[in-house]
Amino acid sequence: MRALQVEAFSEPSALKVSDIPERTPGKGEVMLEMAGVGVGYFDGLLVKGEYQIKPPLPFVPGSAIAGVVVEVGEGVTHVAPGDHVAAFALLGGMAEKVTLPAQSCVPLPKEVPLLDAANFFIAYATGLYGLRECGHLKAGETLLVLGASGTTGSTAIELGKAMGARVIACASTEEKRQRCLEAGADVVIDYTQETWRKEAKAAAGGQGVDVVYDPVGGDLAEPALRLLAPGGRYLVVGFVTGIARIPLNLPLLKRCAIIGVNWGGEVMGNPAVVPPVISQLVEWTLAGKLKTAPDHVYPMAQAGEAFAALFERRSSGKIVVTP
Repeated sequence: MRALQVEAFSEPSALKVSDIPERTPGKGEVMLEMAGVGVGYFDGLLVKGEYQIKPPLPFVPGSAIAGVVVEVGEGVTHVAPGDHVAAFALLGGMAEKVTLPAQSCVPLPKEVPLLDAANFFIAYATGLYGLRECGHLKAGETLLVLGASGTTGSTAIELGKAMGARVIACASTEEKRQRCLEAGADVVIDYTQETWRKEAKAAAGGQGVDVVYDPVGGDLAEPALRLLAPGGRYLVVGFVTGIARIPLNLPLLKRCAIIGVNWGGEVMGNPAVVPPVISQLVEWTLAGKLKTAPDHVYPMAQAGEAFAALFERRSSGKIVVTP
């Protein structure tokens, strides 16, 4: 079968299609025919060898998968051939077929387009797990999203609105702020301006924000933390601009919490967290509360271009690779 196989750690632009054998599912496993794979920073870092886990070479990248079950192994009962599923695997997704543990697969109603579901396990699941399970965001609260025009940030805007929050989105250009408004943000702020914190506090009614969703890190982290109201929750999602150094007296003085959002780690350590998260995403997708359709679709032979668009920030939308 055709697959993208990493022979040596390198830039994703070097990825090429190879022929590799299929693997028959064993006990507790299923084989999927891949319909689409969401493209995320996590996968790109694995390809480059820059993630904290380095898979043994060679390997096939691709973690957030949507596809159709073609074969099941012994003991598998919750999915059957012909079922549509969303699935999470550390590796293996960017191939025509992928064999993985059945517990990694969540059945989908066929009304949900498979290319939409290819992004469920990346930004959307991270966002819902972060905002609901980690941040305990409630209807009527104020959510501040940093890096809000990117995939991670824009999905957090959508999810925050679906949860009934007031969303303040921060982005650096007029074009990016317009994308935030299109995603549903109530207020947009240019955080390259010195007055951005005053604007954000005013937009939060002068009381500070309840939750900060931060996929950016770097120099923005501390001023954003200072915007929290008492009892606020600061969600650490990523470090696009670097790892921040936070004075630990701030959480004490602000009476707030700093919480790490590690969806991939939670999935591996606690698979029971997956079904309720995906179920909620399906419900909101069918209700039209989320815009889950991919913005850019690349064939497998152009996966290197898909990763380049992500890393070079030439695309801030949801990206999917197809067979």
